[in-house]
Amino acid sequence: MSSSEGSSDMKTDREFHEDESESLPDLEGPRVKSVTFKKCNIRDRNQQVLVLEGGVLKAVPDKDVTARETFYISVSHRRVVKPMNEGKNHIFLAVSKGELCLYCDKVKRPKHPSLQLKKKHIKELSSLKAKDCLPFTFTKEQVGSYFTLESAANPGYFIYTSNKPGQPIGMTKELGQEKNIHFQFQETKMELDTVQD
Repeated sequence: MSSSEGSSDMKTDREFHEDESESLPDLEGPRVKSVTFKKCNIRDRNQQVLVLEGGVLKAVPDKDVTARETFYISVSHRRVVKPMNEGKNHIFLAVSKGELCLYCDKVKRPKHPSLQLKKKHIKELSSLKAKDCLPFTFTKEQVGSYFTLESAANPGYFIYTSNKPGQPIGMTKELGQEKNIHFQFQETKMELDTVQD
């Protein structure tokens, strides 16, 4: 075969590395070099905003706060969920300048999963193995003008706020009047930020 034959089928080093970088999120191991995320404030349909008080995320009436908690939100490209959920918007959420990530560990029934804050920077999550990033993953799904946040590790459990102001946010599968699972995301900046390793 001459050097010109089949050359269209061969990839240059640059093309190979570009293809490799596009598929990195689906590979195992710490290979992702940068993370792009949005900064948002989150409010529920009762006009309560989420704030961090004493290491606990709470929902308080918007009129009662001067500083809303800034959430760092990054898309998860990992295949950590069942094939029927592919194509849905899987995200990571963090507070405290991206240094505390929302986490919902997988539990077996009849145990009830809890929402926690884990000390891990959001930029580190994409480099975790699929099973390790699953508890950090939430499915963001639009319902009218609001969004729900479902635990990828515990399908059927959603992040909720209480109708009673000042209560910690948590996880529930009991949808109804007392537990609100609908949220709005208000970007604090129009542009995206990129954090480099």
